[in-house]
Amino acid sequence: MTTPGITDCSVCQPPLLEALIRSEPELAMQWQALPRRDFAAGSLLQRAGEASRHCWQLRSGVIRCFYLNEQGTERNRSFHGAGHWVAGSVPPLPLPSPYAMQALGPVVVVELSYSTLQAWQRRFAHIGRVLEEALGHVFQQQAQREAELLSLPPEARYQVFLETHGDLVRQIPQHHVASYLGISPVSLSRIRARLGLVEGRSRR
Repeated sequence: MTTPGITDCSVCQPPLLEALIRSEPELAMQWQALPRRDFAAGSLLQRAGEASRHCWQLRSGVIRCFYLNEQGTERNRSFHGAGHWVAGSVPPLPLPSPYAMQALGPVVVVELSYSTLQAWQRRFAHIGRVLEEALGHVFQQQAQREAELLSLPPEARYQVFLETHGDLVRQIPQHHVASYLGISPVSLSRIRARLGLVEGRSRR
């Protein structure tokens, strides 16, 4: 079982999205006017429980989405890199986000407010449909990942993670990977040892 990658989304990569936007001059001007924001490592883009009023397209860096229970324990839900869209709810519904979003390192994003997206959907109907595809792709990936966690043993889940996250693997600390897989860091270290991915000899 494999999770669909970003290449399965026809407009998730920045060059493809921007080519689509350039095809509509008025929209291209509005896109260029969208705020580009920089987030330092550890910064929160969205807190759990806050109403979702923006979505972001990553230009660089890695973001993690994570749950936080009443005891303060974090559980990683997903990781996203350049080209991915992230949001706390399915845009453009301003619902409370069930998870927080945090920059794992320096991150650059394009920020699109839900109100702006609604205006675009009304004025540029074909663009709205394609943007919905890109944003919906994120939630498709997350649903697929949850199914994998239920159906695969830990080592198989880790192998799927390595296959589907590509270059992001090197940018995600191992304790965050363990949280994502639902296992302890010690269990992950044992799996890595069995697979020949020994710390200090492989950075993967």
